[in-house]
Amino acid sequence: MKGASSAQVLRHGVFAVAVGVVGAAASVVLCLVVGWAYDLVCAHGWLLYLLPIFAVASLLLYRALRLPLDTTTHTVINDICADRPISPALAPGILLGTALSILGGASVGKEAAALHMGASLGDLVARPLKLRPLTGVWKGGSRADGAGGTSGGDGAVGSAGASGGAGIGGGASGGVHAYAASCGMAACFAALFFAPLGSTAFVIELSRYDRSVWRHAPFMLLACFVAFGLASIIGIGDVIPKVPLPALSWPVVGQCVVIAVACALVGTVYIQIIDGAQRLTKRISQNYYLWAALGGVLMAVLVTLFDWRGFEGTGANLLSDALAGRAGGWTFAVKALLTIVCLGLWLRGGEIMPTFTVGALLGASCTVMTQGDPAFSAAVGLVAFFAAMSRCPVTAFLMGCEIFGWAAAPAFALAVAVSFSLGRDVGLYGRGAIGILKRATSAARARLVVKKP
Repeated sequence: MKGASSAQVLRHGVFAVAVGVVGAAASVVLCLVVGWAYDLVCAHGWLLYLLPIFAVASLLLYRALRLPLDTTTHTVINDICADRPISPALAPGILLGTALSILGGASVGKEAAALHMGASLGDLVARPLKLRPLTGVWKGGSRADGAGGTSGGDGAVGSAGASGGAGIGGGASGGVHAYAASCGMAACFAALFFAPLGSTAFVIELSRYDRSVWRHAPFMLLACFVAFGLASIIGIGDVIPKVPLPALSWPVVGQCVVIAVACALVGTVYIQIIDGAQRLTKRISQNYYLWAALGGVLMAVLVTLFDWRGFEGTGANLLSDALAGRAGGWTFAVKALLTIVCLGLWLRGGEIMPTFTVGALLGASCTVMTQGDPAFSAAVGLVAFFAAMSRCPVTAFLMGCEIFGWAAAPAFALAVAVSFSLGRDVGLYGRGAIGILKRATSAARARLVVKKP
């Protein structure tokens, strides 16, 4: 790379391999711990009634580790965009916090835990290597291109990168904190889903195409493929079942459009309710212990009253049923409601697998209108709903192809394009990178017009 010393290139290569190994190990540990917790709650249903206690305990753990109680994937992303270091304590905090939620039957996932753990461990692994940016992006503590920050979903997120050229472990970071944390996130996610391309795209889109992140994409890819290779050998991760892939035809095109429209509409409501619940509770009172306990009580009451035991946990069982053609009706609404209760009221855990499940169930339910294959419809729903929720269309497309097969690429591309275009620009992780780029381009054009005589 131009302007980069061979020693730094070697250090980045070592870092990528090391973070790939660490990411794979973290993913395996996460799967084993969460799997153990879910097996326990399935075997001992009374653990559901301890969920309020587990929810409060997870927040007390965060307090003991000196982690903000309102930490979410969105806040971690904002820290990355601002080039702030990620606490090493976040890895054990989110691991144990998610396990406690699952142990009580909460409708949360472990995939966001993988992102948090990866960010924390990536930043930690990079510290002794004293990495420096390789591409000359940073000059005198500011971005060479003048891009000082990007806008998040709830306000401006300014870049807080420290000045100077020293890398992690040598003073100011110059953007390396963002890159290191993003690389760890990508590696852990790649090991969890066996999707290295989609995982790399995910962190690049989540960082809103931050230059300090995407310009190190080759090393991120290396880390992802190392993690993917190790996870494939071990065979522990979120193995999503394959579905029969039909040839592209006009009926299939119609099915994809109908499902994508439904995902855009439902996804927008789903996101706004979760985000609105978190904002409202913070405005009323920042006593997160109270809200988490209330969330645990509501979850237990709803599951008991309506016999929704099958909707506890990450939703992997429901996803498998949907992809096997054994789901439909209003089951997507039940899973969405329970996930909204848990995430909106600050229980520890993630949103990605529950979102995959809601999307797949919604896609399967659309067969009432499309008369299409329910298994393939579930796969399309998973991809389209994730695009609407995350505002990361490239990631949704690549992960769909890596999980289900590249033969479905035209169908997934169509579904993602429709769902992303019709969905609200602010997703669960803030404003989408593409929306930010569009607004920046429009603003630049407007300035040029004003400058013309």
